[in-house]
Amino acid sequence: MTQDTHHRPMKGEIVDGRFLSEAMEIRPEWIDFNGHLNMAYYGVLFDAGCNHGFDTLGFNEAYRRDYGFTTMTADFRIRYLRELHLGDRVRCSFRVLAIGTRAFHYCQELIHSDGWIAATAETVNLHVDIKARKVAPYTEARRKALESMAAQQADWPRPDWVGLPLGVRS
Repeated sequence: MTQDTHHRPMKGEIVDGRFLSEAMEIRPEWIDFNGHLNMAYYGVLFDAGCNHGFDTLGFNEAYRRDYGFTTMTADFRIRYLRELHLGDRVRCSFRVLAIGTRAFHYCQELIHSDGWIAATAETVNLHVDIKARKVAPYTEARRKALESMAAQQADWPRPDWVGLPLGVRS
């Protein structure tokens, strides 16, 4: 990643039925003793890689400052599918799957510049009143933004890995 993509707006675009972030590059300090991306940094990539989706939805610093609300992660699951190495470049997809009155479920893929998927993630995010530190209903504008994005993405094929139970294969 160039600069600090976690704290700056990230642009996204729709490519082949996926809402994708800008490319992010694997940094030297993220490589572990096995010579590949350390598992913790997949989370960093997914976190930075969802910024384009959150910015599009209006969940950003201005929303936090002006309305006193933010989002916080309630559940996060990563599936590690292929190794990433120093210098590899990935883009992160973002897709809204379900919307409640105070939370939403979304999924992501880390897509290597060669086209293969390195990892997937599923997240449930809560809409939180910052002062009360409690889950709260969306503002009307944020609810409409979520509904709009979900409607735009509704015809995209639902990934077969969404909602899979955790377990050991025999």
